[in-house]
Amino acid sequence: MNLIQQTRQDALALFEKVGLPSKRDEDWKYTDASRLADLLELGEADTSLNIEGLGITDLDAYRMVFINGMLNEPQSNLPADVRMVSLADLQSDVADEDREDLAQLFKISGDEPLFNGLMALNAAVATGGAAVCLADNSVLDKPLYILQVSNQNNVLRHGLMLGVNAQAQVIEHFISTGEAHALSNCVTAVILKAGASLEHTRLQQEGKKQSHVARVEVKQLRDSSYTFHGVELGGILSRTDLVVSLSEQGASCNLNGLFVLDGRQHVDHHTRVDHKAPHCISRENYRTVLDARSHGVFNGKVVVHKGAVKTDSSQSNGNILLSKHAQIDTKPELEIYNDDVKCAHGATVGQLDDKQLFYLRSRGISEAAAQELLTFAFADEVLAAMSNQVVRSYVEKEAFAKLPHGADLDGLLGE
Repeated sequence: MNLIQQTRQDALALFEKVGLPSKRDEDWKYTDASRLADLLELGEADTSLNIEGLGITDLDAYRMVFINGMLNEPQSNLPADVRMVSLADLQSDVADEDREDLAQLFKISGDEPLFNGLMALNAAVATGGAAVCLADNSVLDKPLYILQVSNQNNVLRHGLMLGVNAQAQVIEHFISTGEAHALSNCVTAVILKAGASLEHTRLQQEGKKQSHVARVEVKQLRDSSYTFHGVELGGILSRTDLVVSLSEQGASCNLNGLFVLDGRQHVDHHTRVDHKAPHCISRENYRTVLDARSHGVFNGKVVVHKGAVKTDSSQSNGNILLSKHAQIDTKPELEIYNDDVKCAHGATVGQLDDKQLFYLRSRGISEAAAQELLTFAFADEVLAAMSNQVVRSYVEKEAFAKLPHGADLDGLLGE
């Protein structure tokens, strides 16, 4: 039995022991995981979906396409210096010189921060996924676009490993078709070796009846850099845990998040950044726009461990409620076990600023247009951190389309 097979066996035993998280768990008190109990069964994957026209079609990128959790090789292409090992191959007994390293991307013990039973279930029954490895000193000349389309329950587990001084941009995009109630259970594990740099965008845009649970776990070695853009637009229930370990000196991370919610959408993001080494930097900026009866949850925790001197960390969470029925629960946290650090955090909740509305209206802009402009500007501050303008433009259009419109703002997005 190889390491992946052993991991599956151990993870299944762990899930049978802990089960689904409940509201008695502090990290899940605002999110009802029992709603997912009827969505755990996996059937045979339908890989015949027509995905033409889906996703960011004008993006010049290398591609990996997954349909209901299964890799579609004819529509996928990778450059020569990117190595991909499928989950199926990792489970086989075929010799692989990097098998031990790759297995680390898929390991699970139950002691991880923000661990829960859904994470164990993912490790136990994942039907699709791949480990993507970038060689030392390699620089991807185009982004890697991972398009994941579903219309039924699916479980995916990916690994990203960047070698010493490697650089890449990766976009994960989740889309669903049809009107079926279904669950996507997705884990992405990232290892950045010394000096590596990754810009990672995660765009969740699944259907109105789709549920989505996810975990992104990142281990950073010396002087590595990680930038994350998490965008939540779709789904009826979505939960993402983001865990970053700044494990060696000089590592840095920049975490950005945007939720634009309407109807009865529920989105929950828990982040945790562990400063484990000296001279590490973390930045966090999450923005939420909520309309109708939507519910947002943000819990961001920064832990500064003993010996992590010269830590520099800041965290900000801003929220705008467009409806009296919308709700946000936000909790930024700092846990510091060390002197000689610089840490700050804060959260705001409110409506649009009356003074700013008055200013715009005094310039001849209608009230409806002023509200839309201010809401867009609030959300777009997070998106400004995206280096890829094609991805940013796509997200701006899709996010803006979800906002309540009472004015003619053609041209706002440069159309």
